[in-house]
Amino acid sequence: MSIIGRLFYLQILQHDKYTQIAARQHQAIENILPERGEIFALTNNKQDSGYYPLAINQITYEVYANPTEIIRPQNITDILVEVLELDSVFDSEVAQTRGELILDKLKKGNDKYEGIKKNVTESQVKNLEEKLAVLIDDININKLEKDKVYTAGIHWNKEILRYYPDKEIGAHILGFLGYDQDGVNRVGKYGVEGFWQEELAGTGSQMIADRAGGGRLLPFSSLQAYAKDGADLVLTIDRTVQYQACKSLEKAVALYDAEGGSVLIMETDTGAIRAMCTFPSFDPNQYNQVETVDVYNNQAVYHAYEPGSVMKAVAMAIAIDTGKVTADTIYEDKGEIKFAGGFTVRNSDRKAHGMVDMTEVLAASLNTGVIFATQDIKNKIYENYMEKFGFGQITGLSISQESKGDIFSLSKRGDTYKATASYGQGITATPLQMLNSFNALANRGNLVQPYLVEQVKFSNGKIDGVEPKIIRKVVSESTAATLAAMLVQVVDSGHAGKAAVPGYYVAGKTGTAQVADPETKGYSIDKTIHNFIGFAPVENPKFTMITKLDFPTAARFSADTAAPLFGEIAKFLLEYYQIPPNR
Repeated sequence: MSIIGRLFYLQILQHDKYTQIAARQHQAIENILPERGEIFALTNNKQDSGYYPLAINQITYEVYANPTEIIRPQNITDILVEVLELDSVFDSEVAQTRGELILDKLKKGNDKYEGIKKNVTESQVKNLEEKLAVLIDDININKLEKDKVYTAGIHWNKEILRYYPDKEIGAHILGFLGYDQDGVNRVGKYGVEGFWQEELAGTGSQMIADRAGGGRLLPFSSLQAYAKDGADLVLTIDRTVQYQACKSLEKAVALYDAEGGSVLIMETDTGAIRAMCTFPSFDPNQYNQVETVDVYNNQAVYHAYEPGSVMKAVAMAIAIDTGKVTADTIYEDKGEIKFAGGFTVRNSDRKAHGMVDMTEVLAASLNTGVIFATQDIKNKIYENYMEKFGFGQITGLSISQESKGDIFSLSKRGDTYKATASYGQGITATPLQMLNSFNALANRGNLVQPYLVEQVKFSNGKIDGVEPKIIRKVVSESTAATLAAMLVQVVDSGHAGKAAVPGYYVAGKTGTAQVADPETKGYSIDKTIHNFIGFAPVENPKFTMITKLDFPTAARFSADTAAPLFGEIAKFLLEYYQIPPNR
């Protein structure tokens, strides 16, 4: 090809190709990462503007070198040591000075990566960038354009670290920021972080930036799209209540030698979750330092268990609402009831109590009595009531991992399934479902929608608020009032005396639940779950609460474990909400 032809080929036919190559040499593509939304709890501290940070972002940088790009290693070493304050990093390296160690890293000519320092501040990076730019300008003096360098060989990656100030407190509510399956992108796992991943994450973008002299980037030369930061979440959690409840639970687990436990506190009228604790917990700042990933599971919404005698309050409400019994209905308790096929149900104390009314059935927690109360209710009607109370379906709380429990046995033919279900066996429910069912009794028969997120604050200023919602009427207001009065007697004169708070009317029910043994196909002889559910003050309930302890060994019955735990937290709540005594 002639010289003229070659010039025509290069300048005309290949013009676009070489223009793009030149552009790549003078431009850089930078990913614009959105800032992840932060998560807040409520607080009464005026200095905190009503919010307490539960999950926040901390921006740091990792500085590293590409030795293949290094031209003046000694000059760069001096800059790094000065700007990054590397004296403290290498104090233990007595064999060499700090400068020599850095210099050795920069002289590894075949190495494209040498870590210099992590957790570098934004101001340090800015200072480093300015000093390196001056050095590059000095290197490029008197050089032709084609010979100029555009990097000093020192780079940095922006790292947005997720920080959880309260560590183990509330970890199961929040979850944590982990990695997706490719191990590269960070995503929310478990809890609110997982459920609200899309809203919290925001939307990223890319920026094409021109290089100025010295290699400095001129940002926003050409912006392909705008990054959208993630939304902030304001939870219904009251940080003070959460802290107190979780600490009380932790103490109770140790005191009663339990394997774990849960506490859930709901605002009665609205369904707002004010506290949600599960123990054992974990530190979401160091989520990978756990013995088993099972600890990530939020037992308050994930663990469906046979609840035991706490279910008798629900069964009695159904019996009263269908007109089968009243609080004053009397029956003769013979200590056991026999069913066709030889199946026999006995009271837990193995005693016959003689002539008792329905209030005493709850106070003494008589299996035979609650079977008597529900025996004339058709199975389908009973099943429908259980569904109205929310069993066998998720509550819709905006958190990951919620289980729906299992009430399938109620659809089977035969009287024994309904009978055992009436005292909390053969069916399963989560602590949240049990709490919500009792809350309907406390709330004039209304089942409310539990909610955990009060506000979603988007980066464009839009705020989505959550309004309390009544899902449906489960039982009549009269039935609910009757049950509340009966449950006060359970606390005042029944098994639940240790849940009482002097000066207040407290309603509640104990439950010592047997645990199914998959090997024997029966129930464990040494493992039980203790729970207590109640609300206060009865005349105008402010809160409904469940306390649950898994496999305690220091006491046999929930009256001596979960009930006093409830009483301790209830006393705090009544004082915290400044509710005056009324008895």
